[in-house]
Amino acid sequence: MRPPERTRVRVSPGAPALLAVFVWLSSPEVLGAVLLAALCHELGHYAVLRSRGGWVRHMEISALGANMQVAGRLSYGSELLAAAGGPAVNLLLAAALAALGRWWEPLYLLAGAQGVLGCFNLLPILPLDGGRMLWLALCWRTDPFLADRMAGGVSLAAAGLLTAAGACLLYTSPSPRD
Repeated sequence: MRPPERTRVRVSPGAPALLAVFVWLSSPEVLGAVLLAALCHELGHYAVLRSRGGWVRHMEISALGANMQVAGRLSYGSELLAAAGGPAVNLLLAAALAALGRWWEPLYLLAGAQGVLGCFNLLPILPLDGGRMLWLALCWRTDPFLADRMAGGVSLAAAGLLTAAGACLLYTSPSPRD
């Protein structure tokens, strides 16, 4: 199978709306750091995917991130590596940029954005990369039906724990009026 001439890219209306809200609530420097981290993340996925013989047929960018539709046949192991490529690039860049931040302080902002995006995407919650990696590892060892049920349960438990932790932090935090 030959790769298609062009990869189709679709941007949902929610993506620019989220960017507008982000610009309104934050600074252009933070937005730039986050967008650069997201670009590096997707390029990490793409580089591993191409090295394993796959390519991107379609990419959709939404308010919740990017989703690639892969063409070509990949093993569970190759898909797992491709899913890990994005967070791996983020975490490696975070470490390198943090080390270089001693000489030029603005690199700490870039390192932070890379680190947060890399760690967030490793959470075992579908459709994040960590959830996808969990599902692929389970498929590799069991079957897709059982993997769906197990990964779904882990996703629900992890999301519940994060929600409970957020509520606890909100409840125990002092109010701004105190």
